[in-house]
Amino acid sequence: MVSRSQNHLDAFAVGSDGRVYTAAWQPGDNGFRGWWKIGKTDLEVPPCSTITAVSRSVNKLDVFVTGIDGRVYTAAWEPSDGGNGWRGWWPVANIKAQPGSPIGAVSRSANKLDVFIAGADGKVWTAAWEPSDGGNGFRGWWKVGDLTMPPAAPITVVSRSKDKLDVFATGVDGRVYTAAWEPSDGSNGFRGWWSVAGGLATPGAPVGVVSRSADKLDVFVTGLNNRVWTAAWQPSDGSNGFRGWWQVGNLAVPPRTWISAVSRSTNKLDIFATGSDGHVYTAAWEPGDARFRGWFSVASGQSQPGGPVGAISRSSDKLDVIITGLDSRVWTAAWEPSDGTHGFRGWWRVGTLVMGMTDPEVGQWFEAGTAFYSENTGFSEEAQGMTTDGAFWYFSSNGDKTVRKFDNSAQQLGRFVVPPSARGGHVGPASYYDGWLYVPIEGPTRVFKISTTNFPSSQTELHPVTTVDGHLAWCAVNPLNGRLYTAQFDIPQGGMLFSYDRNTLERHPEDDINLGPTPFPMDSIQGGVFTARGRVILVSSGPNAAFVFSARTGFCFGAKELGDFGSSGSEVESVTVRDWVFNGGLRATVHILELDNDFWSEDDAYLHSYSVPRLEL
Repeated sequence: MVSRSQNHLDAFAVGSDGRVYTAAWQPGDNGFRGWWKIGKTDLEVPPCSTITAVSRSVNKLDVFVTGIDGRVYTAAWEPSDGGNGWRGWWPVANIKAQPGSPIGAVSRSANKLDVFIAGADGKVWTAAWEPSDGGNGFRGWWKVGDLTMPPAAPITVVSRSKDKLDVFATGVDGRVYTAAWEPSDGSNGFRGWWSVAGGLATPGAPVGVVSRSADKLDVFVTGLNNRVWTAAWQPSDGSNGFRGWWQVGNLAVPPRTWISAVSRSTNKLDIFATGSDGHVYTAAWEPGDARFRGWFSVASGQSQPGGPVGAISRSSDKLDVIITGLDSRVWTAAWEPSDGTHGFRGWWRVGTLVMGMTDPEVGQWFEAGTAFYSENTGFSEEAQGMTTDGAFWYFSSNGDKTVRKFDNSAQQLGRFVVPPSARGGHVGPASYYDGWLYVPIEGPTRVFKISTTNFPSSQTELHPVTTVDGHLAWCAVNPLNGRLYTAQFDIPQGGMLFSYDRNTLERHPEDDINLGPTPFPMDSIQGGVFTARGRVILVSSGPNAAFVFSARTGFCFGAKELGDFGSSGSEVESVTVRDWVFNGGLRATVHILELDNDFWSEDDAYLHSYSVPRLEL
């Protein structure tokens, strides 16, 4: 939410269709007007993505988002554009990031814009625009120092006085860092990164920051004890001499909770967070207070535990906050001094826009056909999986320890033999991501990476990996954060997906995904795949079934029992996602590999293709 002029409010959200929408309010309105879709270009972003909005001068709006393709986009509006005549979306130069990565943006002086993002390489990058650059000619991207960030981590930026920039982030080591720039630095770039008073948080935790008066900074973060902490700086503290950290009350919040901070008038601070109980809370500070007062419930508002709270001061001593409610709608509340100490008014629903992820209705999936099969061949023996790069199929076999490439007519284009030094006792289903096949190996547990460039004369890597139960039946990369995941083979109700760095296979428990309850137990998890639009599909062989979860929250949308496909030797092995059209025009999206165990001859393998009501998973 942003205030582009006094007492005007503009809100932004991603609908359940993956499109960006806006709504507006000004005095005299009975409620927010909108929602209107932004831009004439039909930009799609992952569900639940963060939209960053900034007003670079009175009544001008610029918004930024990372699309489903991992590119940064911007759109703009000013009064001459009329009602909903947004211009854009335009790509901001050529940087690549994880889809949906949050963007930090600020206007450091009238009509100047600076944006920041954690790139796919884990480094912080910045780009800039001013009117002399013309239309959408952002300059950049330039790397900001050598700080390493977790994938898709948020970067926070503030301008504490004209043409000065301070950026904040939590690195892979969990330390809170800052870097700074002012015109005298010229093209030499940012100074920093410096540790903010030794502060520690979960790697990639968002850092809330506000300037309550010229050249003063207050920062907020969720600490390792799941409480809110703050530190402060002013020029008398010297170059990087932040004071703090001090704990703000005893509110319990989930790790990586975003603490929203706003200054509604000089030297006054109001902060907001959603607690572990899902209630929205606020705390306040002004000169003379020994510490923050609060936490107080904001009109009993509720969201998901740790859910973000948007907060803005649209004029002196007025506060407006916005959240996504438990009904996936947008809600707002407001405060001004006449409401008394903590008497927020609201909550009021902002239109009818539905946010979040649509239900893929797994129970309605039906088999449309068989996209591929192999019967009684050396490689169909102990067939383990099928994956795709969108153009070709890659078939994994534990029988002859191979990965084979096929075209859309089932013609073999190449065969890669996993070398004896890498294969161990069991070669599992390959999973494709960004030019690489990730092959899980057991005995001992390792991940064997095969480049798809010049396949089968490919570059390879072998990485040992320690798993919770000593099994590595499958692995897959989540495009929303670039992490590689697996699970226990026999997963308990309310289990977990375990996170690893996809390049080093270093464990990253802070990115684990807790799975919600399923309609029936999952046993013998054989394969999994993450979709570009934020779902994760797991398949099991005990029973043969498919389960669909949110890759953001772990919520289980549902499950489908697949049966034995007419054979007592039937065993589901893997799952992949790709658009596929059969003769006659029947379209399928989800493809599940069945291993038909033939006890008296070599096994058979069938890739069963399912049509789904929500075609875009």
